[in-house]
Amino acid sequence: MADRNNSIHSVILVIMSVAVAGLIAWVLWTGSDYYTTPLAERPHHENFRAMRPAGRVGHGLGILGSVMLVTLLVYSLRKRLKFMQRWGDLSVWLRYHIFMGVVGPILITLHTSFKVDGLVAVSYWSMVAVALSGVVGRYLYQQIPRNVLGETLSSDDIESRNEAILVELSQNHGVGEKGVDALEKLALGPLENRPAPVALVILPVVNLTLARQLQINLIGFPRQPGLKTRKLARDWVLQTRRLHLFHLIRDLFHWWHVFHKPFALIMILVMIVHVAVALALGYTWEFGSNDY
Repeated sequence: MADRNNSIHSVILVIMSVAVAGLIAWVLWTGSDYYTTPLAERPHHENFRAMRPAGRVGHGLGILGSVMLVTLLVYSLRKRLKFMQRWGDLSVWLRYHIFMGVVGPILITLHTSFKVDGLVAVSYWSMVAVALSGVVGRYLYQQIPRNVLGETLSSDDIESRNEAILVELSQNHGVGEKGVDALEKLALGPLENRPAPVALVILPVVNLTLARQLQINLIGFPRQPGLKTRKLARDWVLQTRRLHLFHLIRDLFHWWHVFHKPFALIMILVMIVHVAVALALGYTWEFGSNDY
């Protein structure tokens, strides 16, 4: 049931991604000449009324992007409010949160027509900081081992998991001491003698070559280890590497929250002020109007 649910949301996200990609491509194609026109000459451009921030296209992009940015807050509420705890799988919420966090800033950037100044610049650059830090946060989040419920594991839990994997490899897959030594060397060899921050930065590159390294370095394993054996070996190596960097990742993730939240709050507050001022000045979106 869970796999089916994930598949459904994957299809929805693919459809949404294709639709948004089409919209962005159309806007860039239609407005490319306008966007590359010097600011002083833009009021005389034929697409000025449509593509400017207050135009029917620019304004529409701003509304859609703003809705997506505000929607980001729903994920935080889902994590913290008790009555929302049963509202679906948190990992699915996170996928939509990431989608909104990527697409929203792109649409807002197009809404500005690449001209950012005044008070709204505070919101815009806060948004950029939130988006970029979100990429870092996602990476750190992926490096923290979790159970099937998505709950963070302690270092003791990770060690227990690794011990269980080694027992299974030994009893059911014919892996001896040499095999365990080879796995340990493969797991920690690329990270040893490096400062922990450097090891964390190169970890994705090291992990990318893991499948190939497993084929080369499985000394002490059966001559032709099966898929199950390789999967267990891969899981053990990945968890050992994360355990090696566990305390650094945990501390960085904590400080990431400290950095991420204030910028998100500033972004939302200034955006609300910007929208309120626009409405007070009479700017309303009239889709399809030729005079707006």
